[in-house]
Amino acid sequence: MAAGVLACLMSVLGVSGGVLGELRFLVTVGFLLLGPGWAAAGFLRRAPAAHVWLLTLGTGTAVTLLIGQIMVMTKEWHPSAALYVVAALSVPVLARHAVVAT
Repeated sequence: MAAGVLACLMSVLGVSGGVLGELRFLVTVGFLLLGPGWAAAGFLRRAPAAHVWLLTLGTGTAVTLLIGQIMVMTKEWHPSAALYVVAALSVPVLARHAVVAT
């Protein structure tokens, strides 16, 4: 959840280049690979850890690839906007998982 908020904040501030630019890249990629997947996997109950990780990485990868494909096909390339949409959909669900007891 924090990675999604931080990735969006760094995008809005236009962080690029140097160590902060590298940090922005790592935080953004980490969030896009794990955030949407953790939002989905949080609904699993008593699933083996391997299944949770598979769902997490699979969902994150699929969401990122689908959004990228949509941007390419429509010729509307707005990666920052896509990040904001994914964060807006994932962060509230991640926050819910953080406060609801399992």
